[in-house]
Amino acid sequence: MNNVKTVHRCKYAISKPAIIVIVVVLIALIAVAAFLATGPAPQTVTTPPTTPTPTTVTTPTPTPTPTTVTTPTPPKERLLRVSFANVPYMDPAVGSDEASSAYFINVYDTLVYPTKEGTVKPHVAERWEVSPDGLTWKFYLRKGIKFHSGRELKAEDVVFSLKRMIVIGEGYGYLFKPYVDLEKTRALDDYTVQIVLTKPFGPFLITLIRLYIVDSELVKKNLAEGPYGEMKDYGKTWLMKGEMDAGSGPYKLHEYKRGESVTLVKFDNYWGETAPNAPTKVIMYGFTEPTTIRTMIEKRQLEITDQWQPLENYEAMAKIPGVKIAKIPQALTFYIMLHTKKPPTDDIHVRKAIALAFDYESAIKDIMPYEKRASGPVTSILPGAHPGLKPIERNIEAAKEELKKSKYWGELDKYPIEYWWIAEVPWEERVALLFKVNMEEIGLKVNVVKVPWLSVVEGMTKMDTTPNAVSIFVMAHYAEAGSLLSSRYHSHSTGTWEQGEWLMDPEIDAMIEDALGTIDYNQRIQKYYKIQEKIIELYPSLYLYEHVVLRAYQADYIDYPAARGEIIPIAEYEMDFRWFQVFPEKMPK
Repeated sequence: MNNVKTVHRCKYAISKPAIIVIVVVLIALIAVAAFLATGPAPQTVTTPPTTPTPTTVTTPTPTPTPTTVTTPTPPKERLLRVSFANVPYMDPAVGSDEASSAYFINVYDTLVYPTKEGTVKPHVAERWEVSPDGLTWKFYLRKGIKFHSGRELKAEDVVFSLKRMIVIGEGYGYLFKPYVDLEKTRALDDYTVQIVLTKPFGPFLITLIRLYIVDSELVKKNLAEGPYGEMKDYGKTWLMKGEMDAGSGPYKLHEYKRGESVTLVKFDNYWGETAPNAPTKVIMYGFTEPTTIRTMIEKRQLEITDQWQPLENYEAMAKIPGVKIAKIPQALTFYIMLHTKKPPTDDIHVRKAIALAFDYESAIKDIMPYEKRASGPVTSILPGAHPGLKPIERNIEAAKEELKKSKYWGELDKYPIEYWWIAEVPWEERVALLFKVNMEEIGLKVNVVKVPWLSVVEGMTKMDTTPNAVSIFVMAHYAEAGSLLSSRYHSHSTGTWEQGEWLMDPEIDAMIEDALGTIDYNQRIQKYYKIQEKIIELYPSLYLYEHVVLRAYQADYIDYPAARGEIIPIAEYEMDFRWFQVFPEKMPK
């Protein structure tokens, strides 16, 4: 109404020309209104199209309807939780047990990678050359491999890692120490490594699956006081703290809880292949208590169990919907190691009596029925295992006759046998108690002791603290008989958990060295046979099981390659997590 009043007040002041303009404007407005009501007539555009300018929408705004959020949804975490007998040692120059090796395989890279056939294929090293005498090796590295720190992996890192492992002298260092010439081993350029051996080493190439490459610059920034000259402690203290890793592998360390767990997360800048649905996070638990493990599997709080559960626990877990038991043959033998330098097992007649008195059939039938009876020092699936060895037969009368030949006959009660079994592997107690009963049948006294794994490792570092008998699984570290013969019976492995016998036999040492130094494969295999025959004559061990690894796993939502037959018969390579797949959407509710 205000506008109308204004028009009335001003009508006497409008001139004739202005009236004409107003009329024209009104006619134009009427035409526009008609246009809007009927729409424009079809017409051909004859002018070039121009960039449209923003216009205000004049149509009524409809009532809004719910819309889908278009911002990316974070992918669901693919969590894999696995139990082990213990948490890993965090330094790849220190550990060599199952949990540690599994950790190293996932966090650190190696020059070569093992195959199902027992050979190797390129990994960090794209290719290699070896001199005719087998002493000089050149490895040509891939370019662009990144450590978790962001640095590029170079040849100097490989040389540093090899020297560090040998100088520290723990873990897998024994594989390289007798052979590598540290003075001549060097980086020829950023991507070429020259490793020179002091003497031929036939299986050298395959042992490199245990040379874990560390970020040399990162380690050097974290040196503490130590015994290695300018390298101080070689970064051992820092790495063992578990605050950070120094690797370039498919997973990196996220959290280390001492004595409890290690958490890994997927390294997004990993250079190599991974399965499409590989875990984004992995938790490695360091406990095996049967009730806890069974409960966690039932509540879907654990994807894969350790291999150390008692048989009845596997049977109970197999009844849980969605849970299956994987049966995985491995180059893994269960030994009862007999201390050859401690009374009374220092006497060969006592050791032979023990071997004759033990009830091997009951150890399988009543304790671990999935196992295969072992016949000698080397697991039968390994190249170089002696095919002609027969398992020893139980013979109580023959065992008693052997005891009568020993220097302890008549006073055996003064020399009780101390037997250690691994606390984290509950079913081992049954083997220990069977051993005790069998030995008491022939007049030997046995004290059975439950010992935590890390205490076993520590105790076996010294001859006087190693027990008379200890039951331990040992697996080949590379796919040849020489691996077990060396780690189990050569003097250089004394003081490690892999040799409780303290054999230290110069003849056997020489035979092992000769075999390993033989370049010709067939000749090397024949020499392995003779070594096994010689070892058996000394009765340093009882050979109980060729182990079939049992693991309960969540088959509904976990693709576990080894469970479907994708097996690399080398210790812990079945636990290369990048080849697992996790489908959280398939997890039973």
